[in-house]
Amino acid sequence: MPTIGKPAASSFELLAQRSEQVRVRLVIGVLVALAVLAVLRRLAGGVVMNSPVFWWTLGLLGLGVAYEAWMLLAARRAIAADRVIAEWRWRLNAAIEVLIAVGLLVILHLLSPRGEVAALSAPALLVLPMLVLLSVLRLRPAFTLWTGLAGAGAHAVLAVRAFAVSGAEESALPVYLSYSVVLAMTGVAGAVVARRVRGYVEAAVREEAERKRVQVLARNTLIFGLAKLAEFRDTDTGSHLERISVYCGLLARQMAPSRAFIDDDWVQTLSVASSMHDIGKVGIPDAVLCKPGRLTDDERHVIQRHPGLGHSVLAEVLARNGGDVLLQMSDQIAACHHERWDGAGYPSGLAGEAIPLPARIVAVADVYDALTSPRVYKPAMSHAEASRIIGQGSGTQFDPAVVAAFNAAAGEFDAARGRMAGGGHR
Repeated sequence: MPTIGKPAASSFELLAQRSEQVRVRLVIGVLVALAVLAVLRRLAGGVVMNSPVFWWTLGLLGLGVAYEAWMLLAARRAIAADRVIAEWRWRLNAAIEVLIAVGLLVILHLLSPRGEVAALSAPALLVLPMLVLLSVLRLRPAFTLWTGLAGAGAHAVLAVRAFAVSGAEESALPVYLSYSVVLAMTGVAGAVVARRVRGYVEAAVREEAERKRVQVLARNTLIFGLAKLAEFRDTDTGSHLERISVYCGLLARQMAPSRAFIDDDWVQTLSVASSMHDIGKVGIPDAVLCKPGRLTDDERHVIQRHPGLGHSVLAEVLARNGGDVLLQMSDQIAACHHERWDGAGYPSGLAGEAIPLPARIVAVADVYDALTSPRVYKPAMSHAEASRIIGQGSGTQFDPAVVAAFNAAAGEFDAARGRMAGGGHR
């Protein structure tokens, strides 16, 4: 029986994106703090942050904050829509963050009035190891390593250039190059930590996904078992629930290209929920439900109570359980699978798209199974004859879109019917 739930990879990607949100907030905080420090030094009349250095630095920090804020907003929107941002955007984000940090270092290196060599130990250098540490929250070890190595490479190039241009004492060059080594080591250590953290998170996600899978499987099995209990009271049902589940899956998949919300999870949920369509029959007296042969008008009115009874039971379960998607769809199907597209159905006389789509799909699957299955008072119809009757009901009894899906999947229906031939139901 199908189960419901997203794969562990999707869960991990969403979790990683939430971690990225936290990291982006921290990066924004770091950039704002640097901007505040720049302003304070400017107000204090400091020499280092005077003239173009101040404005170049402040402008770069401002661009960095704006870009990070845009990424944070994009991540929030993606999470609200239960999706992940494209990987290339996070790669670009990592590259831009490194460029911002290196840009600060270059600005102070080139414009520092105290000399290019002195600028090699400027406060901007601290931004690079800070970004490396924050990159651990990306849960992508390669990003952390790239950040450290890019910063180390940029600092080494600036160090060699500074000593070549300024003619400073070469014995001090190894000291400044050692800063590059420290940055590279920070990147490597950060990547190792990020890999371990990623491993722990992936293990936790897999464990949680397996726990949910077992819970959902147990729930679905219980629901299907309860539906089977109701089915066993009707001596003409045979494997009706199994066939309805397969037929509904065929129809839903055929309709998926024109309805974005119909994905694998939706189809799986429908396949399980369809088994609850006749759960209300538990409240129908045996004298009516188990009667051999055709029903009288009064008896048919009695059996037509089963959609309302099913809805009453499932609505009470929903009131206790909350917004479970499977139970909500089961309730819609139980209550509305005998409604008609033209409004002449029962129990509520709903018409058109006021009838929930799952119920409209089950209506076609249910009638097809009833027509092609034998009963005590009639033989089974052929697939061709049942298809003709369903086609005649398009726009009156059935949703035309569902009938169109049925026609498109007619060959699959016939093949499935042949595999699962059995008894019908009322």
